[in-house]
Amino acid sequence: MAAKHAFSRFDALLFLGGITALSAVTTDIILPATGVVAREFAVEERLGALLVAAYFLAYAVGQMFWGLFSDAYGRRRALVVSLVGFSAASFACAWAPDFKTLIALRVLQGLMAGTPVIARAMVRDVARGSEAGQLMSILAAILTAGTMIAPVLGSGLLVLFDWPAMFIGLGLMGLAFLAYGLFALEETGQRRPERFSFGFVGSAGRRLLGMRAFLQPMLLGGFTFAGYASILSMGAVITEEAYGVSPAAFGSIFAIAALANLFGAVTVNRYLKGRSLPDGLRLAVIVLAAAAAVNGVLTLFAPPLPLFWLAVCFYVYAFGMVFPLSISSALEPAGDTPGFASSLLGTIQMTIGAGGAVGATLLYDGSHRAISLSMLLAGLIGLACYRFLRPGPTG
Repeated sequence: MAAKHAFSRFDALLFLGGITALSAVTTDIILPATGVVAREFAVEERLGALLVAAYFLAYAVGQMFWGLFSDAYGRRRALVVSLVGFSAASFACAWAPDFKTLIALRVLQGLMAGTPVIARAMVRDVARGSEAGQLMSILAAILTAGTMIAPVLGSGLLVLFDWPAMFIGLGLMGLAFLAYGLFALEETGQRRPERFSFGFVGSAGRRLLGMRAFLQPMLLGGFTFAGYASILSMGAVITEEAYGVSPAAFGSIFAIAALANLFGAVTVNRYLKGRSLPDGLRLAVIVLAAAAAVNGVLTLFAPPLPLFWLAVCFYVYAFGMVFPLSISSALEPAGDTPGFASSLLGTIQMTIGAGGAVGATLLYDGSHRAISLSMLLAGLIGLACYRFLRPGPTG
């Protein structure tokens, strides 16, 4: 209960939201510069999307380690190690001599970005059910505020300095969180070092993946995220090539989409008061179905920028509802292994998201359709997972 009381403090809640948002900010701050970085290193502009996709893939792989490590040796120790590595990789990115080295360092940065998976495990340490859903939606709102600020900040740094300033900023952010973790953070979990083994991973993984109560929300959230990832990988390129939006201006219109994400998180937070977690997830799925349909219609013609971005924002609103509830729902059957469950959940969802980022790159034909089609397909697959993987009475 002490840990639960600790997270009722504003500073602790802000810290928890900040480390939850760190990976998203790391992705979004670079969005206005993907094409700029590609041009500076004399590679094809569309290859700038690899700055997002490479990070996603590495982040997905790294999560499997961090959740397990935090179960075994404690959340606080795991956070400290992760933040030290993340900060070092961020500073190194700023001085990358060529594009291949920068991509390699983005991979290292993604591998060390363990804070979101550890934060989710900390939520599961102190809360369950609709209470966990409400706390997760608050963290999602803080995360969204970060994603609103990140591309605008990235655009500003791009104009005032150059793209390396973005990575220096990320390194400084990591050091600030590290200082709080060292001097103000309380431990929330118990150390179980015997779980840091392949045997435990195999048995716990089989148990979770055999439960529809884990699979259904995990896959729903993962495929919904894949549609959102299409904006992260190709948003700046498409708005510049198809609509003439400059890289510096992209941060501003992305902030509008991030605001839709925030509204989605606030919607489910309010809806869950007096209602169950499954009730909230059902509402989110209905909104997702409508958003996927709207984006599907836009694949049939070339919409003006305001209409295209309105449809994007509608999907992002649905994502803001679905994603935090999918995480809370999937962690419900975790038992006494919230760290491992959080890492497995994150690994699979981020891998699916990376697939969405790469898929949008492959679908790109110079028009908006790469994003609209990605949102349609990802939304439909997520809805199918929700419909056909419903858990039975025993989960």
